[in-house]
Amino acid sequence: MKEEPLVSICCLTYNHAPFIKECMDGFLSQKTTFPIEILVHDDASTDGTDSILREYERKYSDKVFPIYEKVNRFSSGCQGQMDIMFNYSRARGKYIASCEGDDYWTDPFKLQKQVDFMESHPEYSVCFHRCKRLDSRTGEMTDDSCWRVLGHRQGGIDVTVDMFLDSWITQPLTMVFRRDKFDFSWQKRYHYYRDMHEIYHLLMVGKGYLFAFVGGVYRLHPGGIASQITQKEYCKVSLPMDREFYHRTHHPQARRIYGATLQACINVYADTNKWKALYYSFIEFAVNCRYKTFGKNIVRIFNGK
Repeated sequence: MKEEPLVSICCLTYNHAPFIKECMDGFLSQKTTFPIEILVHDDASTDGTDSILREYERKYSDKVFPIYEKVNRFSSGCQGQMDIMFNYSRARGKYIASCEGDDYWTDPFKLQKQVDFMESHPEYSVCFHRCKRLDSRTGEMTDDSCWRVLGHRQGGIDVTVDMFLDSWITQPLTMVFRRDKFDFSWQKRYHYYRDMHEIYHLLMVGKGYLFAFVGGVYRLHPGGIASQITQKEYCKVSLPMDREFYHRTHHPQARRIYGATLQACINVYADTNKWKALYYSFIEFAVNCRYKTFGKNIVRIFNGK
């Protein structure tokens, strides 16, 4: 009888032909004492990503289980729910690990380390590790921002909700969480459900842990959904999401995030659309009630200083 997987690796991909082999090889290079399954959702790629996946599916039919869409689901309104709808819903593992098709894992023992920890610490719902950031245009590899909370610690550190929301210290490619701690109803609370919401709720139902080891690479490239966008695009995407997150959770850090996004949008539009910048200034004041900041914004908008 075939043994059930302990970990379900969930991967979303779209037009990742230049990257998907490195991603899949990172999954298959994992050295574990337990079985895994690799669940891939290809969102109607047009660059041959699906053909590459079919090679892996044929060669590793006992591990690799792709879904090939004929119509792009992301553009039809499934944005933040893709993994939930197409991968989490069919996962059989006790744990779920995430990694999108343009990112990749570099440590062959990363899953073993994370699962060993989770198995011996049942009070933890999720754990992460560090990653590198690769700019595909320049080839530059840089560190993530985890050093701000890790300091010189060699093992790791507990991650709280406040710590996570105060500074985005991780990426989904580093995450392993307990499937039985994930509530499918979370997504129904939000119109703009994203990774931030998922990690927030996982940290609300259990403890989180951040390992100090580097286990993967987060790739920035022009085709990435969020890795390289303009400031105006950032405002368009982030403002409604952060506003909704604040109104749904009323968490102090959610208010800070919303206020910071409003301020970023004020700065973006101060010179090009003064009335929009003014509108955002009034909202920022309503959220944070900071008279000095409000005054500076008004001067910045109308005097250009």
